[in-house]
Amino acid sequence: MVHSLWTIRPSTMGFDALDLYGIVDHPHLFTVELRHGGKFTPFPNVRYVEGKLTYIDLVDIDEFSMHELDAMMLELGYVVPPVIYYHFKIPNEDLIFGLRALGNDQDVCNLAKYTRANKVI
Repeated sequence: MVHSLWTIRPSTMGFDALDLYGIVDHPHLFTVELRHGGKFTPFPNVRYVEGKLTYIDLVDIDEFSMHELDAMMLELGYVVPPVIYYHFKIPNEDLIFGLRALGNDQDVCNLAKYTRANKVI
C-alpha cells in the first residue's frame, strides 16, 4: 500500500514552490491550488466566487488519482460521494478556454502533462 505524503496548507501560510520542490529534485511532486465551496459566474465574465482557497502540497503525480482527490475532499470536511465536479485550469489560460474536466484516469494523465513545468496547479 502506498502512503500519500500530501499535506493541507492554509492559504494564508507563505510558500515558495521552487524552494520546496527545486527545479529537478522532485519532478513528480506538485501543489494543488484547490478552490472549493463556491460557484462560477455566468459567461462571458467567468470567475469563481464565494469559495475557499486551500493548498495541498507534496502531491505525487505518479500516485495521484480520483480516489486521492476524493480523500483530499474528505480531509477538508466534504462528504464524498455526493456529486462533485472536479476541474483543473491549464496554467496561463483563463477559465473560459483553460478549464478541463478532472473525472477519470485519462483526465489525470492530461493534468500530469502540466505538473513538471508548473508546480502549482
